[in-house]
Order: sequence, then structure tokens, then C-alpha cells
Amino acid sequence: MAIRVSGLVSGLDTDSIVQELVSAYSTKKDKYVKAQTKLDWKMDAWKELNKKVNSLYKRLGNMKLSSYYNKKTTTISDSTKATVSASNSALNGTQTLTINKVATTGYITGGVLKDGATANSTLEELGMANGNGTIAVTTKKGTSNIEISSDMTLKKFINKLKDAGVSANYDAANNRIFVSAKESGADNDFALTATDANGLSALKGMGLYVRSAANDKAYAAWDAYTKDASGNPLSDSEIRANFTNILDNIATYQGDASTVGSMAYVEAASASEKTKLTNYQTDRNYALAYAAMKNALKDDGGSGTSKLNQTEQNKLESMLWKTDEQLKEDGEDAEFEQLKTKLGISDDDMAKLRANARTVADYENLANPAYNQTVASEVKDAYQNGATAMEAWLNTNTQNITDTSKHIEDNNKTIASMQSYIRDNALLTGAAPAGDGITTADRVNTLMDKLAFVQQAKDDYVDPSTLTDEERKKLATRVDGTNAEITLNGATYVSASNDITVNGITITALQETAPGEKLTITTQANVQGIYDSIKDFLKEYNALIKEMDQLYNADSAKGYEPLTDEEKEAMSDKEIDKWEEKIKGSILRRDDTLSSVMSLMTSTMAKGFTLSDGKKYSLSSFGIKTQGYFAAADNEGKLYHIDGDSEDEISAGNNGGNNSLLKAIQEDPDKVQEFFQKLSDDLYTRLDKKMQSTTMNSRFSIYHDKKMKNDYDDYTKTIKKWEEKVSAMEDKYYKQFAAMEKALSSLQSSTSALSGLLGS
Repeated sequence: MAIRVSGLVSGLDTDSIVQELVSAYSTKKDKYVKAQTKLDWKMDAWKELNKKVNSLYKRLGNMKLSSYYNKKTTTISDSTKATVSASNSALNGTQTLTINKVATTGYITGGVLKDGATANSTLEELGMANGNGTIAVTTKKGTSNIEISSDMTLKKFINKLKDAGVSANYDAANNRIFVSAKESGADNDFALTATDANGLSALKGMGLYVRSAANDKAYAAWDAYTKDASGNPLSDSEIRANFTNILDNIATYQGDASTVGSMAYVEAASASEKTKLTNYQTDRNYALAYAAMKNALKDDGGSGTSKLNQTEQNKLESMLWKTDEQLKEDGEDAEFEQLKTKLGISDDDMAKLRANARTVADYENLANPAYNQTVASEVKDAYQNGATAMEAWLNTNTQNITDTSKHIEDNNKTIASMQSYIRDNALLTGAAPAGDGITTADRVNTLMDKLAFVQQAKDDYVDPSTLTDEERKKLATRVDGTNAEITLNGATYVSASNDITVNGITITALQETAPGEKLTITTQANVQGIYDSIKDFLKEYNALIKEMDQLYNADSAKGYEPLTDEEKEAMSDKEIDKWEEKIKGSILRRDDTLSSVMSLMTSTMAKGFTLSDGKKYSLSSFGIKTQGYFAAADNEGKLYHIDGDSEDEISAGNNGGNNSLLKAIQEDPDKVQEFFQKLSDDLYTRLDKKMQSTTMNSRFSIYHDKKMKNDYDDYTKTIKKWEEKVSAMEDKYYKQFAAMEKALSSLQSSTSALSGLLGS
């Protein structure tokens, strides 16, 4: 802004005079600023109210579904044996339960280590022979081989156990190692075995050598390689040949894409087939869309006379793929509407026709025009040649899709078979890993050595009963992982976990029942849960409708307008806040849109609905009523109260203090559910229709947010224009006053000169 120094000669307060001269323009500008501010406040008020309407709308979306009311409660006769919980899908009634077995987690409690042992003790100090060894950890995911050495610390060994997929810990207070499976159940159990003499000495030294079902299973996996399919023993040469074949197969399967027979090779072939399948499917979608589009354009409605001539069909076809905005930009919107009207199909069918045209247009403009132009030509020729030709083309396309899908399926099966083969023989690849300079023969020799050791190790077990108490302390104890087993209503269910879900009821087994003992499970509708859900809806509805009433019936703020900056300077902050709150509080007073939304909601809530029993019910049928305007407090005449609701001081004494809704649910929960589903569905549908997108409002908006935004932007443009006018007028008047000052200054100079001459 320019710095002006004025009135020096004339002595006039030029600034004040100019402001008075332009005040008419400033007042006009301020009028639009105030209107825009008021609109901004109105938009904010609607945004907050719209959030609450949307919240109720979402609740109604849930209430119209049966799952909202399918609340269950379930109990068991002895909660020390099992606990139960029911989902909404559980059936009401009484069931019998027996806990046959409780699931256990595979667990090794290590023997007491030698005196003086710590987490930093080496395996050699604990009893391992000098040198290197291997210990195998077998879990559900496979076998991991831990390479150990005599100088490895106990702490490092524990970490390697954890990395191999089990839980492990050294308890210094009890001087023992504890190892367990990650999950309960027989299938989730683990085995801890040695695959060489040093590994065995390490397990014994750490008190982890123990006989178990899991270990026997691990040993049996090695035994399987020593027998043929019929269980007959194989010779060493036959075992070697099998090992060689397995290792070579796995090496091939794990090769890169250039290795014929590898997974990567098959995956590459499958990728090519998938591309072909996508192309065939795209071709088919195009053909179907093209035929549907052409049929719709020449549709005669059964009259035998085409509604559009060929020229009109071609013209409409050229416009169908365009959006309304594109049609308007191209100046084709009016012609499009004329042809659309003449064609005479419904809005839904026209939407389908335009969607098909979009598919056709997209296809004919793909990045590979040579290939797609060929297919497009085939499709168009087939269509021109009649239904039989079109059907023949589609049949060929279908066969291509079927054949290609079969190729992909076969490839996937081949890959899955390779992966299964690798998993099944992970024991061998883990025991004799590949490496630079290591031949298949070297690996086979390693496997033969380990196989020979396993044959010895599985029998190297000392019967604890033959040992002294002190010696037994150094032995590990083992709990095998077992599955839970229950009998529910005569049927037996097995699970790795103690949590077993059957038909919507989750049973947690805690301890086995005594022989002949049967537990009773009782499931029934959760009356209180259903009641609370309906009451919560009524609370939300009441709060919203009361707020709407308050906003609609607010005191008038006539004479109050948003303050300008100059007006605010003359007031305190408290006075400003009070002034603005007065306006904001009445911003939706007597608002037509608000009135229509309230009317929609209250009229729907007052409706009656005919249920499956042929009778008509309303909210009052279940003791849910309004007070009415004469009895209710201000803005509370439309609120609903439940007769006999002890938490509602207005209706607590009604119906003799007995809760009408709760009683209705207890007597016939299905009828209550049916009514509220119908009520919520109707209110949901009417609100949904109200919140459809239009030129005035966005989707899920009950007020004219689009129009308000446009009006706000128009105010911004108008205010800018008036600001420019005020500025232009100020410049004009300041220039005039500057000229006057200059003239006065010149006159003053002349007068002074004349006075000087006369005086002399």
C-alpha cells in the first residue's frame, strides 16, 4: 500500500474525507463479507450435523441385518472343566459335553547341569566331546540342523534353538535348560536329536538327551530311507542310489529358469500361459460387449421396426463411450439426448449400453493394436454373419480359455509337487547341505554316515529305573505334545488347541472329565444384549432429533450480523464471542432442508409395519412412545421413551414399572427383531435416497454442500471485485486531493512572493 502524506497545506483530514467518500462502496463490500462469513458458519453447522446423521445411518445399516439381534449367552455346568462362549450363529438349546483329553505342548525339562555351570559355559565344559557336531531340530515346518562346536557357549546354543523354531531358556536358579514347542498339539510337537557322535555327547552333557514319541518319529524318518515301498530292507548301494537320485532331483527343481524341469522353468511357462489367458478373457469381454451394444442400438422393442436408422445407430455408437462432460465439450450433448430419447430404453439399460460401449472403445484402443485389430475384425465379421457365426466364435474362444486354464492348473500342480518333494526330503538337504566344491557323492557319503549313526543312537538309551536318584537328576524329562479331544452331543472333535469351535460355540478345555461325567452347555438369546442394542439406537436417535429441533426452533438473531474488523475493535473479546454465538446458534433456524430431514425421520419412526403374523405393529406396540408436545419439555416432544425403563425418569413409572420392551423381547424376540429390522430398513432406505448425489449435494450429504461451496466461491469473487472498486475510488480521490494540495501550495507561494514585494 502506498504511503500518503496529505492535508499539509489545506489542513484537511484527507484520510477521513476519502473514507467517507468511498464508504458506500466499503459498505457494499462489507455486506458480502458478512454474508460469506454467515454462510461459512452455516456450512460448519451442517457438517457437524451431517456427521451425526451419517452415524445413525450406519447404525441403521447394521440394524436391518439379522446379525444385529443374534446375540447369544451361553453357560456351562462346571467352569473348572471348560469355559464356553457363543457367537451369533450358535443355536439355542442344551448340549452335553465330555472332555476326553486336554491338549498339551511338547516340553523338555533338562536334567540338572554340572555344578558351576553358567550361560557362558562352553559345551565342552558341560560334557561335549572336543570338536564339531550337529543337532537336528524337527518341527512342523521341517528339520533345521544346528552346527555346534565344543567352544560354543550355552547362551549361543540356546539362541540357535530359538532360531530353529522352538522356545528355549536356561534357568540359572535351577541350573536346567527348558525347551518347548511353540504351540500345543501332536502335530506341533518337536524332536531334538543328534546326527553324529559329538552332537549326542552335547545333548547328554546338557541334560537334553531323552526318549520321546517325537524323537522316535524323527528317527523313523531316517529309517524310511533304508526300506523300499513294501518295507523290505535296502542294501547300502540301493540307499546310496536313492540318496543320489533325491539330491539330483532337488538340485534340478531348485535350478534357475534356464534349467529344464526346474520350478523356475515351469513358472516362466505358466506366466506365458497366464498372459494368453488374460488376452482370451479380454477378447471375450469385448465380443460380448460389442454384440450387446449392437443389439441394443437396433432394438425394436418387439415391434418389428427399428427405432433408429443405420445412420442414427452409427452416430449414437460414436458418442456412447463418452462421458457427459465430454459430450458437452464436443457440443454433442443435445444430439445425444435426442437419439437416446428416440431409442427409448430405460436409464438402467442406457447405463449398461454406455458401459458396453466403453468396453468396446477401450479394447479398440489398446497398446497392441495389430493383435487386437485382428480380433476386433473377427468379432465384427462374426456378428455381421449372424447369431450362429457369433456363437461359433465364442465357442472357440471358450475352448481357448479352458485349454489355457488347464495348462496353468497343470503347471501349478507340477510346482506344488516339486515343493512337496523338497519339503519331504528336507531332512537330507539339511543334514548334507550343498556348497562350493561339494559334490553329490560327498553329500551322499555324509548322509550314509549320519544314517549309520542314527541307527545306533536310537537304541542308545538308558532306562531311568536302572539309575540312582542322583543319576536320574541329570536326565531330561519329556512331555509329548498331544491333541485335545472332546465329545459334544455324541460326536468327537479333535484339535491341536484347547480352543475348539463347533457350530458357533467355542469350548476351551481345561481338564478331563471323570469317566461317565457329562457337562451341560446351555445357549439362549441374550435378552439384555438385544434390549441394550435397541435402546442405544433410541438414545442416538433422540439425541439427534433433539439437536435438530433445537437448531430449527432457535431464538431469532434478527439484527445481528457478523462483525467487521473495525466493529470488533470497539468491543471486548467476551462481547465478540457472545455476539457471534448468538448468530451461530440461530444459523439453521427455520431451515427448510433441516425441516425436511426431521419430517422424514419422525414420519418413518411413527409408521406401522405388518409382520409375518399378519398383524400391524408400531413402536408403541412395544411400549416405546413420545410424550407429545404439550407434556414434553421444549424440543423434546419427538423423543421416544420406553415404558418402565428404570433409567428414564419420564417413563420409569409407566406400565406399573415393568419394562415393556424387555418383556416383549423375553416373550417373543423374533417378533421384536422382525419389527426393528423393517423399521430400520425403511428409515435407512429413505435416508439413503435423501443422501444420493445430485447437482446440489454430494453422496451421503443431507444438505446442499455443493451449492453452498459454489455460493461461497461466488462471494469470494464478488468481494474481490468490490475491494478493487474501493481501492480504485480511493486512488481517484487521493489524486484529486493531491492536485488540490499542489494548487494551494502554488497559490500560497505566489501570495508569499507578492506580500514580500509589497512589504519591501
